[in-house]
Amino acid sequence: MKVAIVAGTRPEVVKLAPVRAALAARQSFTPIWISTEQQAALNQQTLATMGIVPDLCLAPPGDAQSLGGRFAHVMGQLDLAFETICPDLVVVQGDTSSTAAGAMAAFARRIPVAHVEAGLRTFDLATPFPEEGWRCVVGQLAELHFAPTGAAAENLARNGVNSSRVHVTGNTGIDSVRLTAAGIAPEAATPGLRRILVTLHRRENWNEALDEVLAGLLDIRDRVRDVEIVFVAHANPALRRRVFGMLDGQERVRIVGPLEYPDFLALLKSSDLVMSDSGGVQEEAPVFGVPVLVLRDSTERMEAVTAGVARLVGVQRQSVQAAACQLLDDEQDRQRMARAVSPFGDGYASERIVEVIAARFANLLASRPAGLLNAG
Repeated sequence: MKVAIVAGTRPEVVKLAPVRAALAARQSFTPIWISTEQQAALNQQTLATMGIVPDLCLAPPGDAQSLGGRFAHVMGQLDLAFETICPDLVVVQGDTSSTAAGAMAAFARRIPVAHVEAGLRTFDLATPFPEEGWRCVVGQLAELHFAPTGAAAENLARNGVNSSRVHVTGNTGIDSVRLTAAGIAPEAATPGLRRILVTLHRRENWNEALDEVLAGLLDIRDRVRDVEIVFVAHANPALRRRVFGMLDGQERVRIVGPLEYPDFLALLKSSDLVMSDSGGVQEEAPVFGVPVLVLRDSTERMEAVTAGVARLVGVQRQSVQAAACQLLDDEQDRQRMARAVSPFGDGYASERIVEVIAARFANLLASRPAGLLNAG
């Protein structure tokens, strides 16, 4: 059975690599990795880290294209790829343009779609944009929905998805942490300083919100004399210019990145606190006992907030400063967050996903001679 895996961004590679490995471990599946090159440099960097050589690399979308133009480009490329490969199943992950384009191109060719990390919702199409829209589209098209948590499964039910198509598996991002992080030592701490790790990249935080957060970080630095701030800068040139323009050369502030996945985990392991608008960070940090302050007004991962491993703090300068300083001033409160249990799974979601796929397509697998299972 040929299973096409569509990925084009760093998070997709991280979260689909263990699914590919679980499929490849079974003789009955032939995983075919299709790289959309949506984030060309970061994507290639993470593929190399995960030891994946794509079976097919598509022509990357142009940076100058609009969001809609980039989406149309990726969908057109995937349509041609599916025509050539004729997969039995298409697997997509999360909520990127590649995710939605992969699901729509497969649906148009009547190829079943499996959605990894299904059911995340803010129920507000404007936040995050365009991710909320993309995952809602996939939620209507997918044959199999692999929800990371029970709350995500409930969201799918609210959207009218039949429960027989929904399977709670845990989050495959935790699988990658389990498989990758054991051999990674924390990055050496700066003597006498506690470390705050910061990432910021969501589209809704590109404008005034970015200035507010950056100002709030400098306020934290001024207020807490034994803290250093490590800002992992996104690859986007416009964002990098603004981050460097405000933070470069500042005392006890260091700008790094983009980082390879193991290097980021090493930095995360060494941090006392992480401040981020990233969904993946909300999942990864609790594995290492690092409290998360979420730089957004809403999150599709409310399980982390409910579990006590994360707090929503928004993007206003005062709220950013106050939330971080409160935790840094109250070690007992920080430790309560650090000791809370992560709600995103045990690191074996990929094996559960493959079990479901095998059961769902048992008749198809049984109908094919064993000698042809891994044929082109």
